[in-house]
Amino acid sequence: MSQAQHYQFQADQAKRLARQVTSAEVRERLLEMAGEYSRYAELMAAREAPGEQASA
Repeated sequence: MSQAQHYQFQADQAKRLARQVTSAEVRERLLEMAGEYSRYAELMAAREAPGEQASA
């Protein structure tokens, strides 16, 4: 599993948990975490993509 896949998996897990909790505060924090994990996944995917550095 690549780092990008790992972070996307964590984002998906946080979203699933957010749908299950009853506390609005906990749900909000889980969704924030999911967003952060998704951003990390995007960054890792960009780093892992071959040839992307040449166009930067």
